[in-house]
Amino acid sequence: MAETATRVLASSAPSTVKLISPHGDDDFGLLLRTGMQQAGMRTDGLFVPQDPGRAKRTAVCSLMLDDQGDLISGVADMDIGQTALYPQTSADTHGLPGLLTAESPEIVVFDGNIGGAQADELLAACETYSARTAEFQGRRLLTLFEPTSISKSAIVLDHFSLAKRNGQPTQPISFATPNVVELQQMHAASTQLGLVPSPTIECSSCNLSVDPSIVEPAAVLQAKALVDAGIISVILLKVGRHGVITIDAEGARHHPVSAGKVHMVNTTGCGDSFAGAFAATLSHFIKDQWPQSKAEWSEHIDTAVEVGQRAARSTLASTRAVGENMHLLLNSHL
Repeated sequence: MAETATRVLASSAPSTVKLISPHGDDDFGLLLRTGMQQAGMRTDGLFVPQDPGRAKRTAVCSLMLDDQGDLISGVADMDIGQTALYPQTSADTHGLPGLLTAESPEIVVFDGNIGGAQADELLAACETYSARTAEFQGRRLLTLFEPTSISKSAIVLDHFSLAKRNGQPTQPISFATPNVVELQQMHAASTQLGLVPSPTIECSSCNLSVDPSIVEPAAVLQAKALVDAGIISVILLKVGRHGVITIDAEGARHHPVSAGKVHMVNTTGCGDSFAGAFAATLSHFIKDQWPQSKAEWSEHIDTAVEVGQRAARSTLASTRAVGENMHLLLNSHL
């Protein structure tokens, strides 16, 4: 996601995209730093965790693909992602809210690899920071959650469950980018936690008309339930070759993939490419002028979805996890 966003915003110098992530003091950590530097990415957010009792192995994922580029199986070691959210020093007295204040980001993007406890810490800090910026600057901090996998898709829900039990207010995650099975898991877990009502089979007052050949109506209702519960503001539901469906408080809209055949080489990385390009595009449009109307917001989201789909399409035709020519995707919108 960070590489895609960096390349989409390649005209920004220095880069406005900062990847904050732990890595191990090992050969893979050196490879990570070197590769990011060669890709023109910032490395000032990388750090080696100081806790001697936690994992120090750089995250590694090995995947096996079939001859169509689809995933068959994989082995991943992501334990280090749950050791620390950000680099901490003995002089660090302001924690994560202080880091957000220092960086002043438009959008914070995170995925399921950080785990539930750290997702809670991150969302709480984002809510504190967002409330402050909304009060003084008239704008809020946006957040985007990429679920990563079925098993990790529900890591954000404990934050909302705990806040509900304690009677504390929360702000919804601005955007989430699940596929259908990840969405189903998020909804099922939310139901178990009492965050959404029991599943319904219809919603006569909702503008949720999506062709059932694209996605089951139940999936759209599940997404709307998460929106209505104040967990996510906009769900960007990925539906493969059919494109993306956006579900928000107003209803659901289908964003088909642009016409033209693509020689599929590799499906790995398409979801991350979409999320990274979407976040980069939205950040580009709001950094100087915060949208003043729903129509303007809708226009920005439509454009960001389009650019995200083009990024995913590029990756689909590439042997790499991030496709080529990402730096050209914003040209027609500048």
